[in-house]
Formats: sequence, structure tokens, C-alpha cells
Amino acid sequence: MKETISQFFNNLGLFSPLDFTDPVTYFVPGFILLILGETLLYQISQKLFTKELIKDELSSVGLGVGAVFLDFGMKAISLSYFFWIYNHFRLTDIFGIENFSEFFTLKWHLEHWWLWILVMIVQDFGFYWHHRLSHKIRLLWTGHVNHHSASHLSFAIALRQGWFEIIYRDIWYIPFVLVGFHPIMIAMMHQINLIFQFWPHTDAIGKLGWFDKVFNSPSNHRVHHSRKIEDLDKNYGGILMIWDHLFGTYKAENEKIEEYGILHNIHTHNVFHIVFDEFGNLIKDVRSAPDFRAKLSYIFRAPGWNHTGKDERIANFQKNLK
Repeated sequence: MKETISQFFNNLGLFSPLDFTDPVTYFVPGFILLILGETLLYQISQKLFTKELIKDELSSVGLGVGAVFLDFGMKAISLSYFFWIYNHFRLTDIFGIENFSEFFTLKWHLEHWWLWILVMIVQDFGFYWHHRLSHKIRLLWTGHVNHHSASHLSFAIALRQGWFEIIYRDIWYIPFVLVGFHPIMIAMMHQINLIFQFWPHTDAIGKLGWFDKVFNSPSNHRVHHSRKIEDLDKNYGGILMIWDHLFGTYKAENEKIEEYGILHNIHTHNVFHIVFDEFGNLIKDVRSAPDFRAKLSYIFRAPGWNHTGKDERIANFQKNLK
């Protein structure tokens, strides 16, 4: 079966995703245990296990299942153009990957452990800008807003992956492949980053002191999912908080977060409505735009921009608060 599927992708000129060992699959049992543990030990005891929470979590699981199938196909495409760029256009061989037979051995990776740390840093930097621009460009927001549309925060909400986002999220790593980072290392680290991002999606874990200043954590991520104006568009880091500190997007959790979601919550648990709602809103806005410049503004400016002058961009709201 595996050979047949691999041959299918190879016939299309694509990298077979079955030839990529996805570390996420090994953590699925852990994800399930964390979700069950949070439910039994925290949500039920704190009387938080409501019908609305269950609906939010079930719709999140539905989005996650759909994302798995889409991600399978996109791995074939993204890894294919990663390898094409790496093989034909990479600028350097500074990382010493000359003998590819050795690269696929455990010995090589143990000897080059420092390279994995470097890959983690650059991949997280790429993820920061992918995440930040997904909040700041309306077209990209249509793919990311799904993740923020839940009105609760729990481990299950981490599975709430945007389907459109899967299509474009890997393009941010092209510069690193050009520099000479191996495509498999970049793709592997992206998945490790996703694994790390699972556990910050919870109310059950409090502040962690110095850890919150250095790494993504439940405290930092609660701020990121908060609906409060002053909390919106903060804490974009996947693993590290250093990028938020450097680029002025870090905000500590100074008080208990009471509400989660987006500025205008959509109040639906239908998976397909969640996926396509903002995309449909974007199409309506583009159609209503009076000229070509306004149409482009709806597509590429921040969510909330309006040609009528009713500016609901987050930066504008936060400026007025100050």
C-alpha cells in the first residue's frame, strides 16, 4: 500500500509524504491523554465542562481531522518545491551536508546536534512572521481566524487548525532552504514546533515565572487567544518569546483572561461554516468595494479595514485605548 501511494506521488513529480516520518503521529496518544486529563482533573472539578465547551472542542476535533488530510497532500507539494529549490538554487553548503547517505543516519545527527538548535531558531523565526502576518493581512487571516474562533481555551482547541492556512504556511521557510538548510530538517522542525504548541492551549496551568519570558507557555498563549482589545495581536511565538520581545508584540498575562475568541465571534460549531465564514466575508467586502484600490485594500490590509471609514483594525482600537 505504501509503495503504491509513494509511486502515485512520484508519478506526479512530487515528494511522497509517506517518505517523511512525521513526529506528530507519535505524540497523538499523549495529546489524547492530556485532553482527557484536563477534562477529568480540571474542567469537571471547576465546573467548566459545559455544553458550549464540548461543542467548541468537538468542532475543533473536526477541524483537526480535516487538517490532517489536507496536510498530507500539502506535504507532497511543499517538500517537492523545497527539494527543488535546495537542489538547484541553494546558496551555500555551510552546514556540511555533503554525503546524503550519512545525513539519513542517527550518527550524523548526533554529531551535528548543534545544527538542530540552529534549525529550531530559524524555523521559529519563520513561524513568528507567518503567524504575525496571518493576523495582519486579511487574505491570510481567512486561513488563521478558524483557530481563534473558539470561545474557550483547552487542549482540544489546539487541534482547531485552519484549512486555508495549510496551503501557504510553508512558503515562509523558502529563504532558509535557499541559505542551505536541508528541507527535511525544516519540515521536521515545523512539526516539532506544532507539537510544542499543543500544551500552551489551557487554563489549567498557571504562570511559570521566568519560563513565560523565554518560551511560549499557557500564560502567554492565553493572552494571544484573549478577546480583550489590549491583548489582541500579541505573543506570536511558537516556541520562543524572543521574537515578540524584539519586535514589540510581547504582553504578559497581568490578570485572569475571562473571554476568548475573535472580536466578532461567529457563534457556530459547524465545521464548514467555521472554515469558510471569513473567506465569504472577504469576498462580499471585495465585491462591495467601489474601486480596484479598495478591493486590494480589503485583501491585503489588516482585518477590520473598511472603505466607508469605519476602521475596526486592532491597531486602531489599541491606539484609541492609549
